[in-house]
Amino acid sequence: MNMGVLFDLTAPDYTARLCRTHRVSGPSAFAGRLTAERETPVHRFIQGPGFSLRMGKNILCSGGVGGANVQTYEAEFMEDSTDEDPIVRITGAASSGAFDFTCHIRDIDPANASYAELAALNRWLCRTGTYQTKFPNQAGNILPCGMRGIDCRDISEKRDFIRELQGFLASASNSGSYPKFGPETYAFARELLETYQAFSHGQTAASGA
Repeated sequence: MNMGVLFDLTAPDYTARLCRTHRVSGPSAFAGRLTAERETPVHRFIQGPGFSLRMGKNILCSGGVGGANVQTYEAEFMEDSTDEDPIVRITGAASSGAFDFTCHIRDIDPANASYAELAALNRWLCRTGTYQTKFPNQAGNILPCGMRGIDCRDISEKRDFIRELQGFLASASNSGSYPKFGPETYAFARELLETYQAFSHGQTAASGA
């Protein structure tokens, strides 16, 4: 079961465009908003067997993947985060153990990222309006629901999601019989692939996507 959809908690939209490069320093309205948000304590949680997900305006995303052992992640904006250089602290519990690190969103490479990092990137792209899916039934998914390995892989492990999405699409075209999943799932996979590739190549901001 992919719980990223069920427990993906988002914050208000911001308007900054993104790419992996060209970090800009300086004050930003985002930093002021974040300071104001931190003045109000967060006391809201979603809880279930083996997990507790925090809610709040300064939380970029909070979710996880399920199986025999639930893995969870949370990305929270840092105090020095800005529109131009969004910075998050990513914490959680993977199958290999707890993790806690700071991450610049612009530095995330979908070709070499953990699932927790990819989730933070995906939600920021959605938050800024840079990426909006054309498939409402898939909204909130970090990867296609049918993509193998989501639930059983360690969410802190670095993976090449570009190559994995390409392989997922190739499995449909190379199938000797009718593809395992419906056409919308593969179309959504192609949409995600193009979005992550554009970001990885630093093309998102230039294209105005």
